[in-house]
This record gives sequence, structure tokens and C-alpha cells, in this order.
Amino acid sequence: MASSCPAGCMRVVIVDPSYASPVGHHAELNSALIEALASAGHSVEVWADEAVPPAPGLRRVSCGCGYIDPRHWADLGGSLHLASRLRRQWDAALAADAGAGGPAPDLWLAHGLLPFQQIALAQLLQHQPPARVLVSLMFAPGETLSGMASLDPARLHQQAGLNARTAHQALAQACRLAGHQLVLGSSSATTLHLHAPLLQAAGLHPGQLHPAVVGAGCQPQPPAAEDQPLVLLHWGDRKPDKGCQEALALLQALLQRPPAQRPPWRWLFHSYSHQAWIPQDRELLEQANLELGDALLWLDEPVSSSAMQHLLAQCSVALLAYGPSTYAERSSGVLWCYAAARHAAGVPAQAVGYGGHWLQREAESLGMGWRVAPPAAACRDGDLWLKAIELAMGDCNQPVWLPAASQTLGRSFPAWVLEQLQLAGG
Repeated sequence: MASSCPAGCMRVVIVDPSYASPVGHHAELNSALIEALASAGHSVEVWADEAVPPAPGLRRVSCGCGYIDPRHWADLGGSLHLASRLRRQWDAALAADAGAGGPAPDLWLAHGLLPFQQIALAQLLQHQPPARVLVSLMFAPGETLSGMASLDPARLHQQAGLNARTAHQALAQACRLAGHQLVLGSSSATTLHLHAPLLQAAGLHPGQLHPAVVGAGCQPQPPAAEDQPLVLLHWGDRKPDKGCQEALALLQALLQRPPAQRPPWRWLFHSYSHQAWIPQDRELLEQANLELGDALLWLDEPVSSSAMQHLLAQCSVALLAYGPSTYAERSSGVLWCYAAARHAAGVPAQAVGYGGHWLQREAESLGMGWRVAPPAAACRDGDLWLKAIELAMGDCNQPVWLPAASQTLGRSFPAWVLEQLQLAGG
């Protein structure tokens, strides 16, 4: 519950109704925001889903209004229904604050909202005292989280665009009526470009390009010249189209080679996930761990952000075989973290993956190298993926970071938020 603030302290409320698990970027980002804002003397709390484990600065406010079945919010009617439900849950939190004599928020911060969640925020803000409002856009206007496969894709994309358009118009109107100072932004130039016509139609500015919400501003140790090269195979959970099957297929191909014909590198595979691994995949990892020995760094437990960035900074090449359809317009926290770690260490970054999607465009706009897998590459064709990694590792033409990398990767998202707070205080 909100507490009173001393002079110079601002009350910050971070609304994140999709934060329902300690696994994933929500936990890392919210923890970093709480630490940075509290260290600067501000009162901060995150309004999350009731399913998330208790933690300092965390307030479990919402229920069933996160990344739920897209069938419930794919059309505008469903989005408005869920927005109303979420708004009532947030209203209850504010009523509890008022009953305890708590101050109104000076800054509302939202990141990674779906359109129905943004509509709920607009409904809430319309009846709040003037404040600073920061909204970080993560999803493209046509995002449906791979749901509603039974619908025609063109129709589904059109419905999703209408939801996003309505969300921007609602937010713009709420801020104008209540006198809020609204700042919209994104870590991705591609995402801002896709939202630009919708923001313009709502009478809003195009949006700021702010630092990546994860990874940016890290300070890992640079790899030592004598260290054995490391290749990232996989990091994170088992969600579909995030390159897990391609990484496992590469491991299988590696095991099929005689030891003398295996590349002289180490391989990094992080498998900690809130989704259970199927037995045959875990058996493959156990077999690889046994046969490859020290050549495989297999991590099957949570890893701190600093340890993660240190490991990623050691990886000369990353296998980022994210599905080109699912990730046509969707961002990736692993890409941000890998790019930020290599950029901070002052060394080039190269990735191997499919082509023609967000990851390739964003990586190349930063100055990362991107080797597109051969057209014949499929998720189970491990030998082709292994050969693509070998070509990338043997490439003498190292990529060079572009100026955009410093803006996106050079400082942290919490540092940018603090800057916005100072502007609000001025």
C-alpha cells in the first residue's frame, strides 16, 4: 500500500498486469526499476498479478488480466471487456490508498502493455490528478501472441491494429482531459515505425527511442584473449519459436561427429524454464553434458542478470533461430542482452538465425552481424545450423557497432526513467 513521501520524493507506480512469474524479463526489469528509483529516494511499487511471489516493492493488485488466451482480447469488444475488468482492479487499489491517506502517484510507468491493458490505464488516468505518464511500447500493433490460428491472418492482423489504434486514442484523450504529461517510447526503432501512423492519428508525437528495457547499461568483464571461444546456443524458456529446437538439433549434430572433428569451442546452453522439458530433450542435454564435458556449459538454474551479462559477453556468436513468422514484428530480450553485453565489452557481436524478421532488422541497425541460415534449414536440421555457426566463427570480416548502438545499449532503461522524473520535477 502507498506510503507518504518526504519532500523531493515522488510516488511512482509501475503497472505491469502481465507480471505473474519470476521467470522472464518482467521480474528482471521491475527489480531494476525498483532498485534504481528507491536508491534515488522515490517511493515506488509495482502493481502486478496476484500470482507473482511476494517481493519488496511488489504489490499484487490484478488477477487474470495478463498474457491470457488471445481469444478473449483479439477483437475490440473483448479488449474493452477486459479493460473494464482490469480498471476495476486498479480502482480498488487506489481506493485502498485513499482510505489510508496515501498520496496520488506523481509518475505512472507502464511497459509491455497489450492494447486492452493500455485502454484500462487510460480509463484509470482520466480520473487521476495530473502526473507524468511514461509508456514503453514493446508489442507491434498487429501482435496477437500467436493466438487465434483458426482466423484468417489478414483479418486477425486488422483486428489487432484496431485494438492498438483504440488504445492510443484512449490514452491520448485521457491525458489531455486530466492534464497528464505523456511520454511514449520504445527500445525498438522498428516498433516505433509500426506505431507511427496510429500515434499520429491519435494526435500524439511519434515516440522516443529509449534504451533497451533489459541488458542496456550493463558492465560485464570483456573476454580475455586467452579464453576459449564460447558460442551461445540457447538462453531462457521453451516457448515456441525461440530457437530451442534448433539448438537441440545442433547439439545432436555435434554429438554425431567424431570428437576429433568437433569445433574447438565451448557451447553455452541455459535451460531454466517455467515450462517442463520433455523427457527426450532433457535426455539429449544430459547426453551432451556427459560426452562434451567441459566443452558444454549447461546451466539449469536461475542466473543473476550480472552473471548472465558476463557469460553473454564471452560469446563470439549467438544462435538466435527465432521463428520468422512469430517474430516478424516481435522483439527479443535475449537479443538486447546479448547485444548490450558485447557492446559494453567493446567487442563485435554476431548472430546466426532465420532472416526477414524483427531480430535481423534490429540487430543490423545496431551494427551486429547477422548470418541468415541456408534456405533449406529447418528446426531439426542440426548439421546445417552447425555449419552456419562454423562459417560465422571463421568470418574474418568482423561487424562494427553503429552510432544507434550507444543510444539503445549504452545506458539503462531505469536511468532513462530517472531522467524523465527529473524533468517532471523541474
